Amino acid sequence: MKLGMISLGCSKNQIDSEMILGMLTKSDFSITQNQDEADLIIINTCGFIDSAKNEALEEIARVIAEKRDDQKLVVCGCLAERYKEFLEYNFPKIDLVISINEYPKFGELISHLFSIKNDNEQLSFHNRVLISSKYTPYVRIADGCNNHCAFCAIPLIRGKYISRDMDDIIKEVSGLVRNGAKEINLIAQDTSKYGVDNYHKLMLPSLLKELSNIEGIFLIRIFYIYPESITDELIDVIKNNKNIAPYFDIPLQHASNKILKYMNRHSTKESSIELINKIRTEIPNAVIRTTLMVGFPYETKKDFDELIDFVKEMRFFHMGAFMYSREEDTPSYNMKHRVPKFISKKRYDILMETQRRIALEEKKKLIGCTFDAIVDSYDEDSYTYSLRNYMFAPDDVDSSIIATCPFENDISLGDIVKVKIIDANEYELFGEIVEV
Repeated sequence: MKLGMISLGCSKNQIDSEMILGMLTKSDFSITQNQDEADLIIINTCGFIDSAKNEALEEIARVIAEKRDDQKLVVCGCLAERYKEFLEYNFPKIDLVISINEYPKFGELISHLFSIKNDNEQLSFHNRVLISSKYTPYVRIADGCNNHCAFCAIPLIRGKYISRDMDDIIKEVSGLVRNGAKEINLIAQDTSKYGVDNYHKLMLPSLLKELSNIEGIFLIRIFYIYPESITDELIDVIKNNKNIAPYFDIPLQHASNKILKYMNRHSTKESSIELINKIRTEIPNAVIRTTLMVGFPYETKKDFDELIDFVKEMRFFHMGAFMYSREEDTPSYNMKHRVPKFISKKRYDILMETQRRIALEEKKKLIGCTFDAIVDSYDEDSYTYSLRNYMFAPDDVDSSIIATCPFENDISLGDIVKVKIIDANEYELFGEIVEV
């Protein structure tokens, strides 16, 4: 039988998709990219904010409209966890809705759907079919979240924070490296809290030290590091290990202390400025990436202006932004003084335009510099390679380095090359490969 997977949402959700593929391909399924060929279609959904929910619902509707009666459709993921009854009632042509809480019996539920043997297969981090490049896989070190930000539904969907055992993570990373991985991307809803539940202290620095000793790793990158848990020890570990990227992905959300308090965030503008300045003092070549939100309840023009001034002062190399999404069952859902959507959109546009100018100026400073970089892809039409160094993550936020190679070469995906930067725009760097 053939299985088609549609994976929506974030890299954490992608790992679930990869484990599902790994489990099912160990039984009676082979993977197909063609929906018409599939006996089973699985849509792994995101349900974080309105835009993600709408994307998932549109994809479900599209698949239902196109699928044959003999094809089975399974919907799982965050939307299924939050709105299982809604999906079952409004989309009766879905054959099975599997919530995240039901993942321990995922294989059993599929086997019942097809009347096949299950052999008690479970989802496993050590049995994944990678959706993205095998050279730059993601590794999830924890699930869930205890931060309870006022706007966020993740604790409702994924539950409390649960760290993985360190030895199990090391085993997984070692296996990925043996399979060709060059860059390991550590993810969780909050990587900085790793270990607080099972080791009773912040263990990310210790984990990084262990992983950095695995032979063959070009780069280790950390995502979603909450500011209040970035310790001097963590900064020192990143500073003193050449294969740990000096890349700080810190979701700050806002700069107005009033708004941060309403958001139930644990940092302030002043503490964020102090932290960023400390990182840049200790690691001058550090890249800081952040995520900001506009339109949160009670946000005034004064609050927004403070945010813009903050962005101008901090000069982030990468910045993503969102308009507030009112999510039921979150603390902010019933907050008064909501910001009209048209004002949120205007503020979003101003924020992004401010960042575009900053990003262009920061990237122009790199012209003439030479970096080690990993080869991501090759475009036969333009004869250019897409590369990434420590400054660019393998997601849809950071873009990449677009490079030509002026000499005959035998470059393969996953190779490490040296690239000299010759130009830049607000999103990308442009360069020439100078050494293979």
